[in-house]
Order: sequence, then structure tokens, then C-alpha cells
Amino acid sequence: MQISQLPVRVPLPFATSGSKNTIPTASQIGITPGAASLTDGFPPVTLTPIASGGVAPSGLDFNGIFNLITAVQQWQCAGGAFKYDAAFSTSVGGYPKGAVLLNVAGDGYWICLADNNTTNPDATDGSSANWAPVDSYGATTIPLTNANVTLTPAQFSKSIIILTGALTGNVQLTMPKLVGQWYVLNATTGVFTTSVLTASGTPVIVLQGGGAWLRGDGTNVLNDALQVGPASQSKHAMQFGQVSGVVGSTRNLFSKVDAASATKTVAADEIIVETALGGLRYCLSSFNKTGNLATVGAGGMDTGTAPASGFVAEYTIYNPNAALSATNPSLLYVSATSTVAPNVYGGANMPAGYTASALVSVWATNGSGQFVVGAQRDRSIDTAPITILNTSTLSGSLASLSISGAVPLNAITCKTAIQLGNTATSTMNLTIASSAANIGFKNVAGTVSAGFTIATSIPEIILTTPQTLFYSNANSAGTPNFFAAITGYSF
Repeated sequence: MQISQLPVRVPLPFATSGSKNTIPTASQIGITPGAASLTDGFPPVTLTPIASGGVAPSGLDFNGIFNLITAVQQWQCAGGAFKYDAAFSTSVGGYPKGAVLLNVAGDGYWICLADNNTTNPDATDGSSANWAPVDSYGATTIPLTNANVTLTPAQFSKSIIILTGALTGNVQLTMPKLVGQWYVLNATTGVFTTSVLTASGTPVIVLQGGGAWLRGDGTNVLNDALQVGPASQSKHAMQFGQVSGVVGSTRNLFSKVDAASATKTVAADEIIVETALGGLRYCLSSFNKTGNLATVGAGGMDTGTAPASGFVAEYTIYNPNAALSATNPSLLYVSATSTVAPNVYGGANMPAGYTASALVSVWATNGSGQFVVGAQRDRSIDTAPITILNTSTLSGSLASLSISGAVPLNAITCKTAIQLGNTATSTMNLTIASSAANIGFKNVAGTVSAGFTIATSIPEIILTTPQTLFYSNANSAGTPNFFAAITGYSF
């Protein structure tokens, strides 16, 4: 057939205004002689000659039959569909597989997934079975507080689901085990999570302030990664490889300890964290958290106690599947006295749920396992002076000088304060270098009067060997004193 062969629509049921009988379902034999029914049609007596005792078929029955049939045809010509009808379902033994019914609200359809299906697709008591929504218009809004919700057919039939309300606890929404797709928008507030799952499936968390496309595979609800093309304009979605930022990068990070303490506050406009080097990357804004070395877990040590007279690595940690809260993101500390701390937390004691991190500091501790006095701006840390050299012994060639008590293994540069003194007037010289090959050497030389000193500072020396500098010195008279102290470092 062809589209041009569309038949004429039935504008009115036959005999709309004419006289007609309502055709009953049950047989009328023995009740009304000659009356038609859906069971018998016209009974045998109407097929018998009147001369032989037969009864003529009724014109009213003819009108009733044609009216019954053409009323359905008119409804279908007008684009109408049928809703679930319990009596009809019983009469036909249930709806067949593939049957399509209009939902009770009149804004969508149900498709039957099994033969002989007598269940009501719109039932709200959980009795509906083997029906799936198709082409349901509109969105459903579900208010939430702290109670789990099993979606009704009217709710899960909509492809757009909007979650609202102030949460006072974590909430789970249970979907049916269907093959389908939903867009779920989480417009709730409160520091709790909302997740979607099937009765025996794995929960998928939908973060507040955004939406997620969820796919049902008949067993679980899944949140698939979506593939996008390379972004070429500012409002395009980007491929992950196009996202800029380096793990541990910060904007205006600041931290300060005025007196030795187990606690320290870190603030920054932005911090970049990652799940691994080259992994998923997140930018955390308006960061302001306080860490405590006397505790274990998020906000404290990853395990055990803080080292005494050592160093701790400080990480910003983040759970991307949980709402922002007082504990997300957070800080985490790791002993870094004898190891180089990686840029992403690499230990086995990350608190549950946290998957992204970044090294944001490596700070010294005192004999009580407390933070020492100091101040940090981005990745540069200033400390109280820590003596690394105090000698009168001369070294004509560059000798190694350990600064392990002053800077961590992660330090890449250091700041140095130098002072030269003598008991007599003397020509003195002190050289500080990054290596025995005199890389980056800084020289302090001059004539020192008896009882006086020459003082200066070296703002930056690159550490080519971890926790090691090199020095040489010279003196022409008297008893010299060569003094150097570390006043800060970068990492």
C-alpha cells in the first residue's frame, strides 16, 4: 500500500442519532426472540423462514452492531488510544505482548512485554508487571527528605525526573528493572547524597546541582561515560585531555603557624586534585580546611601518629561522588621524613570514598609531633632559622653539607641566611653551591673587622641532591666563624 491510499476517516459512529439497540455480550436465545448478541451474532431463529416460524432480524440490532464497530473506528481515526480496562482484560485473558495502552494521565503509553498480561500498568501498589513506558510526555518531580523512595509507574514512566527538597539524610531511589533511559536532575540541598538503583542493583550517585543520564539495562541502572568530540568553542563540552591544570596547582594558597600546634589551617582560591597522574582532574574552589595531626582519617594522619622532629606531607583529598561538606574536600597527612611524598596520595589508607588528591605542602614537625612555626604561600615555605653550618674549620674545596634537619626530601630549592665573623680583622670567603661542580654557587666575601660580622641572605639555591648543599670557605687571620641557616624552601 501507499500513503496516498489513506481511506476516508469515519466522522461519526453509524446511526449516531438513529434508533438502535445496545448489543449485549451474552446470548439472548430464550430471552428475547431473534435478538442479536456478541456471543451468537444473529440467532438461528432469524435464519429460519418466517413461514416456518422464524423471526426477522431487527433493524435496531443492525444499527446497534454498526454503531458499536464504527464508534471504535471513529476513536481510532481521531488518534485515540485505549487505557487499561480490568473487565476487558479479564474478558480477553489478559493483554498480548506488544499491546500499547494509554496511561491513566493521558500523557504517555505503556507497551506490554508478555502475553496474557492482566496486571494494571498504572497500579501504585507494586502489582504492575511486564509493562514498560514509551513516549511519556513531561517530567516528574519527587520531593525528598531522608526516606528512600520506590518510584511509582507514573514517576518512572517520565524520562525526566527532578529531585527536590532539603535532605536530612542519604536517600536511595529504586527504579524498576527496565531497559530505558532517564535524565535525573538533583536539585536537592543538604550535605547528603542521592543515589538511584534497582532493587538488587548497584547505586549510582547523582550529585547535587546537576543532572545525569541514567540507562537501565534490565538489571542495573548505569551512568555511562559519554564520548564527545574535541571542543573548539568556549561553551563546548571538552574531552578530558583538553582540560588544563596541573595536579597540586593552587591559586593564593596560604597557611601559617605562629606557635607550635597540632592543627593548621589551609586556605586557597583554587586547588587542582587528580585521581592519579594524568587521571581525572577536579578544580576545588574557595578551599578552607583545618588539619589536626592528633587525629587519624580525613582531616588527620592517614595512619598512626605524626613523626617527631620530622616532616609530614599534606594532601588535599576529595570525594567526587559526595556533596561538598565540612569534610569534603578535606586534608590528609602522611609521614614524609624518610620518603619523597608523591604528588597524588599513594598510600593504602585513603579514607573511604576519597579518590582524588594533591600534595599541597610538606611541613616540619617538632619533638612532640606538632607543626613547627612557619608560613606558606603557594609552594614556598618560610621557617624560623635552622642552623646548618656553624664552624671555624676551613674547607678549600666544595664539601657536602647535609640540611636534612631543615628541609624535606621533597624540597627543590632553599633559602639561606649567612653570617661571617672573626676575632681579628680578616679577609673571609664563604661559597654555597648546589653541587660539587659549583652549580649555582653563591659567594660571600669581604674584610671583616675584629668583633664584627658580615651578614647576607641567599634567596634561592636549587637542590640538585635532595637535602644537600655544598660549601667551601677561606680566612686570612684570627679565629673565623662561618654560620649559615635555612630560612625556607620550596617543593
